[in-house]
Amino acid sequence: MTLKKSTDRMIYLIGMALAFIGMLIPCVREPEEGVLNVFSGAAFFNQPGIAYISTFMVIVWLAALAGIIIYFLTNFMVGDFVAWLVGAGFGAAHAIAMCMYLAENYEELGMLSWLYVGSFVTCAGFTTALVGLILQAIHIQHPLKPKAE
Repeated sequence: MTLKKSTDRMIYLIGMALAFIGMLIPCVREPEEGVLNVFSGAAFFNQPGIAYISTFMVIVWLAALAGIIIYFLTNFMVGDFVAWLVGAGFGAAHAIAMCMYLAENYEELGMLSWLYVGSFVTCAGFTTALVGLILQAIHIQHPLKPKAE
């Protein structure tokens, strides 16, 4: 038995796949180290005092992966929303932590100087996934109501 996947959920899947891929391409620029993707960034920021930045990066990447897995395993919107919420929440926490790290260590740099291509792809992915979630919510059909034709 296969689950029927709607177009709205397909938009969600595309968004989460973009977010997943965005973390694999260079997404963070550290002035002394250069550009880092999720793996090199997690290794670089895994130091005493700033290890939470590494944790936030990995959780965003794993939340995008979880969103993709949930898409294939269930046909339930709540799981999609939880995966998106975890990824977007930790993405925002990562952005704040990076701004604080740069402001503390490199006063001459701008607040968003750490952004690189992967950050924009990840942000676009989570935004696309949110559009898919909103469309899913709009098209929810009550099980006792007959379908409009």
